[in-house]
Formats: sequence, C-alpha cells, structure tokens
Amino acid sequence: MDLNLPEPDFSFFEMLYLSFSNIRRRFLRSLITALGIILGIAFMAALLTSSLILGAMQAESGVEAYQFWLVGISLVVCFGGITNSMLMAVNERVKEIGVYKCIGGLDSHIVRLFIVEALLLGILGGGIGGVLGIIFGFIINLNRFSFDEMSVVLQNNSIILIALLLLSLLISMVLTALATYIPARRAANLSPAEALRYEN
Repeated sequence: MDLNLPEPDFSFFEMLYLSFSNIRRRFLRSLITALGIILGIAFMAALLTSSLILGAMQAESGVEAYQFWLVGISLVVCFGGITNSMLMAVNERVKEIGVYKCIGGLDSHIVRLFIVEALLLGILGGGIGGVLGIIFGFIINLNRFSFDEMSVVLQNNSIILIALLLLSLLISMVLTALATYIPARRAANLSPAEALRYEN
C-alpha cells in the first residue's frame, strides 16, 4: 500500500485570508507593529523629501551624513520592534499552531503564513509612513520657503516622490520579511504535542 500522501494544498489566497483574519483578531498587536514601521519609514521619507526641497531651492543637499545614520538607526530599531512583536505573536498562537500541524499543516505553511501576515503589515506601514514622511518633509520647510515655491518643486519632482514611495514600500516589506523569519521558523519548529500542552 502506497503511504506517500500528497502534501496538503495551501494557496496564496488561503494564506491571504488567514493573514487578514489574524490581523483583525489581534488588531492591537498588529497596530503596534504597523506603528513601528510607520515611524521608521516616515522619518526616512521626511528626511529625503526635505533634502529634495533644499537641493532644489539652494542647489545643495540639505542632509548631513549623521542624519543618514539616524535613519539607519531608526530602521534598525524598527526591525527589532517587528521581531519582538512577531515573537510575542508566536507565543500567543502556540496552541493554534499545534492544532494546525495536527491537521496536516507543514512547517513551510506556517513560515509562509507568518511572512505573508508581516508583509501585509509592511505594505500598510510603508505606504502610510511614506505618505506621512513626504507631508512632514514639506511642512518642516514651510518656515524657510513659501508654500507655492515648494509646491512647484514637488510637482517638478513627482517621479522622484513616486520612487520614494515605492522605496518606502520596498524597505518596509524587506524589513518585515527579514524580522519575521526567525519567529516564523521558531513557530514552524514547534512540536504539535508540546504546542497543544502549552499554557500562556
């Protein structure tokens, strides 16, 4: 008798549905994770927008080297916050993971589920953070230049601003995916029997 059973199917749309459900059920934790992403990305986008405005107005970069270090540090802190948040999410869902593994879920399914969930938060946080950063970069220069002058600069550099938004999305997605991988692997390596006995 052939015991080589096919692997259970787990489509992208099923992962998306489960990820949305988990985000909705754990809204507060998801909000905390998203806020960390939003703050880090908004800081970066505000700095680059301000640099764009100052460069156009004064023909020189308005960003010092130490400010880029600050952006790097803020993104590292953001990375640490996401990792911590996802580790806590794993601890909250140990029994759920155990049940899923008992009904045929594979380790790869669990890793993908956590990664997709994190990517959704990354897209949300990166999009909001990028838009807020551009707005703040505009606002912080209002005391130096007129609204009309800066509007012209931003209109003339609309392609650069779109690229900045795409960069914000890309960085936030990469950050969330990398920060979630270790917690996701930890979740996938849980023994079903131990997971079902786990007490929060």
